[in-house]
Amino acid sequence: MGSLESQALFNIPNYWPSKSAAFGVASLYYALGIVLLLEGIISRRYRYIHLTVLISWMLGGAFTARGIFVVQEGQSSGPYVAFSVLESVAPNFISLVNFLLLINLMRGLHAGPPRRVIRMLWALSVTTSVAFGAISAAGSIILSGDSTPSQLNTGVKLVKASIAGQMTNSLLFIVFASVLTMRYREALSRRAWVFIIYVGGLFIVARNAARIVVVFYTSNSLIRDSEAAYYCLGPLFTLIIIFTWAALNLPARCYNEAKTISM
Repeated sequence: MGSLESQALFNIPNYWPSKSAAFGVASLYYALGIVLLLEGIISRRYRYIHLTVLISWMLGGAFTARGIFVVQEGQSSGPYVAFSVLESVAPNFISLVNFLLLINLMRGLHAGPPRRVIRMLWALSVTTSVAFGAISAAGSIILSGDSTPSQLNTGVKLVKASIAGQMTNSLLFIVFASVLTMRYREALSRRAWVFIIYVGGLFIVARNAARIVVVFYTSNSLIRDSEAAYYCLGPLFTLIIIFTWAALNLPARCYNEAKTISM
């Protein structure tokens, strides 16, 4: 796997992962995905189903792969590669959902932002989510293989660029959400919708901040030394976001007739 830095960026822990924890967390993600799917079907609101369910099941697949890696006693690196790639890519799509929720909220207002603002937000959300997701996946794949020192260095740079971009993107989202909801105060009447937006935005910032520490300060090995710390400073944040989507029935609550942007 190469240097200490490349091991840290690829999430190689200093402990043997728990099979029960991995499969248990995977089950939670799968269950929340099923709940979101059923909520969309029952309410006949399908705009967000494919993205929210995809995210839930991508993360479920990630931790299933982590559990399989443990069951196989590390005989093959394939499952761990799958885990690392899926777990690093999925949060980019959570950011995309956050932006789409904000855009659709603004589009549903009687006197919302100009169309050029909506178009700019839409272009920003799609471009950054796809770009940073692709960069993150590429970096993880390079770090996972039998790469040369030069290739490992490239992988390290890609992963660092990805998480720095994700952090910037998530902070920009908080700024946009704060400015727009304060400027167009009619939005505050949709309390559940606004709450979902801010929970998603703030917890993605928290997740990215924890990842920044791991990526840029590899000497700080708390997450790599403690499985409990890893779950509390990573998966817990995305679980809270997806649980909020399901608990507040995102498909039904966050919907504007004939005005919703979907992906």
